[in-house]
Amino acid sequence: MTIQTNEIRILDQILLVDLSAIHLWTARKKLKAEMLEGKIPPADLASLGSMRVIDPERLKPFEKIKRQAIKAVEECGVKFLGGYAVSQDKIQEVVDHLEALKTQFYDLKSNFLPNYDRWVGDWVNQAWEKEEWREAIRTSATPKAEVDAGLQFGYAACRVAPDGDKHLSSTLGGQVRGLADQLFAETADTAERLLETGLATRGHVTQNTLNTVRKMNAKLKGLMFLSSEVKGLSDHIEATLAALPTSGVVNGVQYGAVVTLISSLSTEESIKRLIKHLNIANGSDEAVAPAVEVQLPVEPPAPQEPVVEAVEAVEQAVEAPASPDAPVSEPEPVVAETVHAPAEVIESPVAVSPEPVPEPEVAKPAEETEPEPLPQAAGFWF
Repeated sequence: MTIQTNEIRILDQILLVDLSAIHLWTARKKLKAEMLEGKIPPADLASLGSMRVIDPERLKPFEKIKRQAIKAVEECGVKFLGGYAVSQDKIQEVVDHLEALKTQFYDLKSNFLPNYDRWVGDWVNQAWEKEEWREAIRTSATPKAEVDAGLQFGYAACRVAPDGDKHLSSTLGGQVRGLADQLFAETADTAERLLETGLATRGHVTQNTLNTVRKMNAKLKGLMFLSSEVKGLSDHIEATLAALPTSGVVNGVQYGAVVTLISSLSTEESIKRLIKHLNIANGSDEAVAPAVEVQLPVEPPAPQEPVVEAVEAVEQAVEAPASPDAPVSEPEPVVAETVHAPAEVIESPVAVSPEPVPEPEVAKPAEETEPEPLPQAAGFWF
């Protein structure tokens, strides 16, 4: 099976951003045996079999810039092929941010190198307990030229296109099909970290927490073209956030709504269940509606027995009526925002059992092939 039409459309809307060219100098050298004779060096000088040859505080500004670069890409991109898949609508914003960080990095470097020898001397002359430690630092100091080469800020952004070889293009297609699941995994990781702060027992929520949820949803909105599931989840989060105040502490019933939302996003499984309930509540005939007609060699799934799932406190459950004539309470519809050139994932038809409670099952995506060598990609390096 070669790459599918909808997968190519997704590739047309993303760029691969790579940050592997950001290099930091560690300022560590192997710990020598003679340094350990009679006394163990303090932790600020040596640890894990290596010693520092300069005050580590001098290097923290470089480390901070690298973290900011990763955060800039992670906030709107999803991990893909060793880098990050970023929407073409966001790429210029990301590049501008990286360029600003690159300027800061080299400004720091231009100040660091002229002072390097003096800062090494200051580290040598610390009040170390043994003279051997001072001598070990002095003799192990890294030449300035090596430090210069070790401090670099680079990145690349390129478009990814399928290769003419069917096997290679099919492996790329498998990676593209996994983008939505990777996005859900990253969303769950962020939500789980929020819960680990004690959010569920605090009794209130601050705007800092809500801003994290807003950023989480902004990432989902920017990647809605990955699948209709992503769009449905983003619309639900946006509707929940719209009912909350934009300033001050949130408590009471609204606090409960926030905890319920974040809890339902805290694992990949709970996200899938939430999406399923949202589709049922919105009257969807299928868990995922196809957007593009593509002929896929997928056998129809065997009929499924209806599954009755327990409604957990962290979900927004949809209760079925006791009889066919009983009224069904419909939730307030969610207004979906227009997305530029959406392209949704194609799923197999779902067999629905003619029971009083028709719960459509999400069709399993085509089996993914283990990634092979990267497809051809043309891009630009900075």
